[in-house]
Amino acid sequence: MTTETKVKTAPNSKESEMMVLGCMLTSLNSLQEASEGLDESDFYFTEHKIIFQTLKKSHKNGKPADVHLICEDLKTQDKLKSIGGVGYIVTLAQYAGTSAYIEEYIDIVKNKALLREILYVSQESEKAALEDPENASHLLDELGIKVKSLESRQGKKIPIIDSSERLKKEDEFLAQYRGKKYLGLRVKTIEEFNENFLGLRGLMLLAAAPNVGKTALTVQTAIEVLETEKDACLVYISLEMSEEQIFRRMLLNLSGFNFRTFVFGSQPQQIIDNDGRQAFFKIEEVKKIKEAENILKGFGNRLQIIDQSTCPYIDARTVVNYVDALKQRSKCSRAIVIIDYLQVWPVNTNARLLENEADKWRIGEMKKIRDALNDDPVIVISEARKPSGKDEQWGGDLSDVMGSARGTYTPDVVMLLSQIKPKSLSTIWEKNDLPKVKPEEDAECIEADKEGLAIKNLLAKHGICICKVEVPKARDGMQKFSTLLEFHFNKNTFNKVNWQKLGELIKTPNKQKNLFGK
Repeated sequence: MTTETKVKTAPNSKESEMMVLGCMLTSLNSLQEASEGLDESDFYFTEHKIIFQTLKKSHKNGKPADVHLICEDLKTQDKLKSIGGVGYIVTLAQYAGTSAYIEEYIDIVKNKALLREILYVSQESEKAALEDPENASHLLDELGIKVKSLESRQGKKIPIIDSSERLKKEDEFLAQYRGKKYLGLRVKTIEEFNENFLGLRGLMLLAAAPNVGKTALTVQTAIEVLETEKDACLVYISLEMSEEQIFRRMLLNLSGFNFRTFVFGSQPQQIIDNDGRQAFFKIEEVKKIKEAENILKGFGNRLQIIDQSTCPYIDARTVVNYVDALKQRSKCSRAIVIIDYLQVWPVNTNARLLENEADKWRIGEMKKIRDALNDDPVIVISEARKPSGKDEQWGGDLSDVMGSARGTYTPDVVMLLSQIKPKSLSTIWEKNDLPKVKPEEDAECIEADKEGLAIKNLLAKHGICICKVEVPKARDGMQKFSTLLEFHFNKNTFNKVNWQKLGELIKTPNKQKNLFGK
């Protein structure tokens, strides 16, 4: 008993190739479209390569092309017989599909050609790898070059747009905002975001060292956008913390509690009540919790938090599709996307192998999201790196951004979050004519910083540190700026700096503030 082995051929579509050639023979528009959109190498069958080359040459020379003229041209080249004679040219003309679908026919032909190229590159790479070369990195680089070449072939034809059409689109854009104050989405606490950015918009990179408050700032920003913009929805993508952790941070931010008090209560159980919370909190504290819960309830489906348990694999297309679906479901016209954080965004296989390309790949994914969402803000948290030779105070320079140039040239805005240094804190303290603070005897710093360190430590006892938000890069009508904020790290909240209140606070360093900082 013999078994027949089915021979697999390279990807091709003879019918689509015939459709394209037939349309070229019978439609001037199709002749132009195919001549500009295809190359003879895109065709699989030799006779089709010859016919296409002849048709394209006629178009290039400004000559008409029909069955008779092409047959004469092929006869002159002594190729008419090899392609199947006059009969085959006539068949192609009869085989022509609807010229209105010429773009679809062209896409099929190009796709099959691309598949053949992928197959060829794969076979060549496999052959080279089996030879066990000494330098695998060199082989990988060659593969990368070939892949990029294939990607360039996949590109669509560059559209030709008349200037009048561009002006029409510009008028439509301006009509939305004339007489208004902001282009993007607004927040409440950091007014500089509204004024200098004209509202949050575009791709915004927030970089900081670990444990400075990156997530806290973005969580607060997310809440304030949903509070301020009733026509906006939020997609918070947490690639580090769970959905529950992010939601709890929102509750802490809105209620003003620190984590420990929120979980365990502010007082031992003294009364039995239908509401268990009232047994462990004072009446005014319970009121604050309920207010926070009501705010979050009011967001409804406008607030969506995604972690890796709900979406194990995520890429730019997934995010865009999710945002589009959420806009439709929530009936919102705007959206804000927060990605926490950049360095744990999954990369493709090649980028994983080429570690130095990982940052470039990730930033490219962020750009895809930004471009797809137009002017809706995409805030991306990035871990700053610690340069050699710097002390514990780092993350406040553009050079500290992970990936440096790759991480800074693509975003529309780069925001740097850092704790203010003791020396700077001492200077500001003096300028505001605040009470003197006795330097600590055992302070491990230079003399000029001792007072600043003492101020910093006293504030820390009250759960406060002074942070700086600096914007060294901004474009498209945005302005660079810097501002100082109070970071209440026990409550994960940022406030405007009130120097006089802080001065009063540290006069009694041993006296703790009450739950709400009053």
